[in-house]
Amino acid sequence: MNNKQPVRLTLFGPGGFGYDRARALKDSPLVDFVACYSPIEAERLSCQQEFGARAAESEKQIWDDPTIDGVVLSTPNQVHLEQARLAAASGKHVFVEKPLAPSVADAKQIVEACDKAGVILMVGHNARRRTRIRTMKRFLEEDDLGQPLVAEANNSHAGGVSIQPEDWRWSRANCPGGSLSQLGVHHADTLQYLMGPVARVLAWQRRLAVAAEIDDVTTTLLEFENGTLGYIGAHYAVPDIRYVFIMGTQANVRWDQALGLVFESESGREKIPIQEVDTVQEEIDEFARCIATGESPEVGGAEGLAAVAVIEAAVLSNQWGRPVDIAELLG
Repeated sequence: MNNKQPVRLTLFGPGGFGYDRARALKDSPLVDFVACYSPIEAERLSCQQEFGARAAESEKQIWDDPTIDGVVLSTPNQVHLEQARLAAASGKHVFVEKPLAPSVADAKQIVEACDKAGVILMVGHNARRRTRIRTMKRFLEEDDLGQPLVAEANNSHAGGVSIQPEDWRWSRANCPGGSLSQLGVHHADTLQYLMGPVARVLAWQRRLAVAAEIDDVTTTLLEFENGTLGYIGAHYAVPDIRYVFIMGTQANVRWDQALGLVFESESGREKIPIQEVDTVQEEIDEFARCIATGESPEVGGAEGLAAVAVIEAAVLSNQWGRPVDIAELLG
């Protein structure tokens, strides 16, 4: 492909968070935002009116259009596999919002379909791209913390309280682990980005406060391959709380909503100024660049599958009452 020409992309699911993807597609100098689709007519027409993308009346119109280079799937978890398969079969590159799929089995099939078709697969784990996470990664790479020992993260809010029966997130099948697969999956990726692959998981999930059938209180303990330990909290019925905390033998680094990014050692505490970036725009620009040049995305199928494996291991650990090795799922 001539990388001087904008790549022609379409968006599935312009409602909800998909609105942010639509804005990024419109704003990217690397993209020609040509079409959008939603089964909800008002969503696709609104996207057409605001962003200029043609409102397709069916998915088939997208698959059958040979001029479209790639698709952005901002759609419910349970349809990722079928849509990714159809995209790959029609020769279109695929961007999938996190999680890649609701199960390891589905995630593997998406990876295999894209590999077989020779199309790029990119997964929307944008949390690792935040400046605070990139800065933590730099501290680790430069040994500023000494030997890293423990990593903790929490991503929680009360969004589960308002989920209604007609919402796809109501279902355990669509959202295994409830808030874990919707919120905790962010840190299933970021902690592996920071600390390396997870080897073993021990976890609990409970449905305590929401009407939906999903779990809303989840605690997941991690053992990384390098021997360090970790924790992911993801709850769906509490006031908003978000933090990442890495502890080492010489120093700690943590970010939370109240204090921002803080570096702590025996000599004191230092607040680190950071300027956050537009991670959604960064991902869309990277996806377009990868299509144009053939380079691999930072977060591809392997990284998306690794995050899903942590979530599935946690759900199985809760069901089986024992730790679950990631190798049991990935082989």
